[in-house]
Amino acid sequence: MFEKTTSEGATSHVKLAHVFKGAVAAISLLAASPAMSADITKDVGSSERVNLSGQLGTLSERITAAACNLSAGVATTEAAAVLHISTHHFSRINQALLAGNRGFGILGEETRPRTLRAIEDLNAKWEPLQELANGLEAASNDIGAVESLAEQSDPLQREAQILVSEITGQYADPVALLHADALLLEIAGRQRMLSNRMSKNVCLIASDVHDEEAMAELSETITLFEISLGALQNGMESVGVRPPPNDAIAAGLQVVADEWATIRPVLEATLGGAELTDEMRAEVFLAFLGMEGRMNNVVTQYMKNSKQVFG
Repeated sequence: MFEKTTSEGATSHVKLAHVFKGAVAAISLLAASPAMSADITKDVGSSERVNLSGQLGTLSERITAAACNLSAGVATTEAAAVLHISTHHFSRINQALLAGNRGFGILGEETRPRTLRAIEDLNAKWEPLQELANGLEAASNDIGAVESLAEQSDPLQREAQILVSEITGQYADPVALLHADALLLEIAGRQRMLSNRMSKNVCLIASDVHDEEAMAELSETITLFEISLGALQNGMESVGVRPPPNDAIAAGLQVVADEWATIRPVLEATLGGAELTDEMRAEVFLAFLGMEGRMNNVVTQYMKNSKQVFG
């Protein structure tokens, strides 16, 4: 078993409270606005909107990770497929949040001005990144494009976080989605993003692309992922995080914890300056894709659990 990078107790509580500050603030704002509850008479895809908006941040990191590995000649078949699927899926989710999509479980167009503005701001950052990603898909060996993607992924990520906070605040409502469930959905969904952020950073470091910044971000992300996983598994009352509500979620989180224990030593070696072989780089890329998938299953279980209250 791996050693934790942060101490238990008060330190973890302070760090986690900082990480979840945006989500808690959004939910608190909603709680202070009872008029919104009266306007919502049915579930219009509340949990789906929180989940899918969270996926946009995941996709922004996954696109850069895939492009980096593709350009480096690492796991090229998988990286090319992931890059193509991710850019397409980003656009589909974006459109679904704007206009609705019954296949995604989102009913009706978005009408709230603040949310529409957040989607518009996200699109302003997404369009140039999408163009870069499409160019890399056509001509994979372009380290300059990877550098540009890495530089633009952070601003896109910030806009994605603003959007998910707006949507969480807007749609977390006792009529369709409990505040505590919305918080769990956002936290669990963020773990998917952090998985791909670590994958991206390992590839950037190995490719000597913004490696100092990638080192710092990798170290920080390891800490955030680990504290968040512990909170999801055990609960953290001080920031409003409940323990797993059922055995299926607890089991899913344990699978992620086991996979995390396996991959974490490789991350520590990377931070220590070890050079990874192409085979090891491919293993990291695929391992984090798998971990994202496992966390996505957990998010789905949280969504199902949130709906049982009103079923």
